[in-house]
Amino acid sequence: MKKSIVTLCLLLAGLCPVAAQILVETEAFADKGGWVADHQAFDKIRSAYLMAHGLGRPVADAATTVPVAEAGTYHVYASTYNWTSPWYKGKGPGAFQVVVDGTPLPAELGTTGSGWEWQYAGAVRLAKGDVRLALHDLTGFNGRCDALYLSREQTPPPADYARMEEVRRQLLGQGTPHVAPKADLVVVGGGIAGCATALTAARYGLKVVLVDNLPWLGGNNALGVRASGLMYKNLYPELGNITCQVTGVQLAAKNDPAAYQVDPTGFGDVRYAHYEQQLNSPVQDARGSDMLNSIERLEARGETSANRQEQNLKQQEYLRRNAALKREALLREAGVEIYHDIQIFEVVKEGTLIASVKGKSLKSGEEYIFAGGLFADCTGDGTVGYLAGADWRMGRESRDVAQEPSAPEVADQKKMGSTMQWYAFPRADAGSFPRPEELPWAIRVDKEYHINRSSWAWWWETGLEIDNATEAELVRDNFLRAVFGNWAYLKHHNPQYAGYRLDYLQHIAMKRESRRLLGDVILDETDILERVKFPDASFTTTWTMDLHYAKPENAKRYPGWEWVTYCTHYKPLAKVDRYDVPYRVLYSRNVDNLFIGGRCMSVTHQALGTVRVQMTLGMAGEVTGMAAKICKEQGVLPRGVYEKHLDDLKKLMKKGAPLK
Repeated sequence: MKKSIVTLCLLLAGLCPVAAQILVETEAFADKGGWVADHQAFDKIRSAYLMAHGLGRPVADAATTVPVAEAGTYHVYASTYNWTSPWYKGKGPGAFQVVVDGTPLPAELGTTGSGWEWQYAGAVRLAKGDVRLALHDLTGFNGRCDALYLSREQTPPPADYARMEEVRRQLLGQGTPHVAPKADLVVVGGGIAGCATALTAARYGLKVVLVDNLPWLGGNNALGVRASGLMYKNLYPELGNITCQVTGVQLAAKNDPAAYQVDPTGFGDVRYAHYEQQLNSPVQDARGSDMLNSIERLEARGETSANRQEQNLKQQEYLRRNAALKREALLREAGVEIYHDIQIFEVVKEGTLIASVKGKSLKSGEEYIFAGGLFADCTGDGTVGYLAGADWRMGRESRDVAQEPSAPEVADQKKMGSTMQWYAFPRADAGSFPRPEELPWAIRVDKEYHINRSSWAWWWETGLEIDNATEAELVRDNFLRAVFGNWAYLKHHNPQYAGYRLDYLQHIAMKRESRRLLGDVILDETDILERVKFPDASFTTTWTMDLHYAKPENAKRYPGWEWVTYCTHYKPLAKVDRYDVPYRVLYSRNVDNLFIGGRCMSVTHQALGTVRVQMTLGMAGEVTGMAAKICKEQGVLPRGVYEKHLDDLKKLMKKGAPLK
């Protein structure tokens, strides 16, 4: 593995002349201790970072060793963020120190400022040779550090993180980007939609590259989302076969109504979506979901529980990890080239075509270029389309756009938000938790308004009027405030929870809605309610128009920072038995070689409520993979499949993609 820490003597614009400088990316630390890697501020700092996600208990030090080529006194700076500053102007809770060869530097970092910035940790005398650097958490309340910078001169790196990019490359010794062999189809986003797209296209013989920004495949599904939709009401019954493979559903159960859990509103979840039938024991692998990593950290400390709910959670998380590993093996067997932990940040175009996308490793900082003939944006955020200049929308359209009966008179930025799982369980040593007044930065609840439960539910949701694509960190942080504030109240004011301890809380949010890219058709609520029959009807959706909005009392108490929602799918008007979605929502109307996958497909906010669930998105991915095959064989672009080869696409959908 290439060293990501290098000592250089450079003359850098904006820095003092000719000084020994060392840059250390924390995500590359050899030992992360109890700190977790996070990428949700990438749009602001172009990097991943480490976070002390201790739920109010200080975590173990993260540490690494770096070579020092020149002895002398070094000034140490940390790239950090006082994460509660959007809500609270006092001292932030994310305090940590930098420790050098066992000696803490004097400054307490991460508690001041209002954005990501370089803060001075102190000076230290270093001898030539290896030195051990560590991050020492002081609170357990989500202190964060992106990088450490050591210099012989007391001058911080550039405050502008965009300008800092070139400094990073120089100090880390990074040369030209890695260039992957050109692919027929580059799929960006490794959720169920991306996996189904990639596997389908690869089974047809296309050279496929799949790029994802997580260490495991499955996206929201791997993080914990199970909402699926039905697969036994399809216009094309063989659609869904590939989706079964990438989600672990037995093919025999796909068309069996008894295999689904269906409530009176008409939507359904397949019962066995994570290889429960095939996998009986944990697979040992370093990669795991947020929740599984938390469970294993507790077990490493000898803390286990016989509580049935907790044991069920543990088994569920083992199955989820096993499913992700099986999913990856399935794609690799089909020839898909997979790149994990890569965040795409740049697109190169030639006219109206994407030529390549560029990404950065969230582990090493190295850059990668992926060229292709076709691209599929399955990011959920429309990242590739946005960078390529594709037409897009976010929020609710006004009623006059498509005469949707549920649309507002005036367009706004209301949208579905993000959710994270959390759990508190009874413990023999329940420990303490700060009182509400000790957490002035957290959401404040009281006797009249609080949530009386010890675990999450789907309606714990935030980011309802925030850009979930570019402000993912802010959205997640508001969720942390809600959990910590509500739990502080329960712990100290409800005797029922005195013996409970908050032990599990995700740190990567499960998103529901952000950008939607626009295709030749923009599916809307009116189309669905009036059962418009499109000539290119393809995958079938059976979910209701399930949209989430802030509960009125919560919105009144926490305007702009709501965290409790309700859903709309109980309205009779929104009930959907089944609807066949046109192929033309699956490609961009103005970036000619871009397919659209996942929840950023071409729909209105209202229509998104019915197509956004896992199995439905997987079937849409199968259709995209079939269209990519036609593009490759016939020398056309995605629009050309509709204009010239629609009958060919229908034949493929009728037959179904190869299962091996």
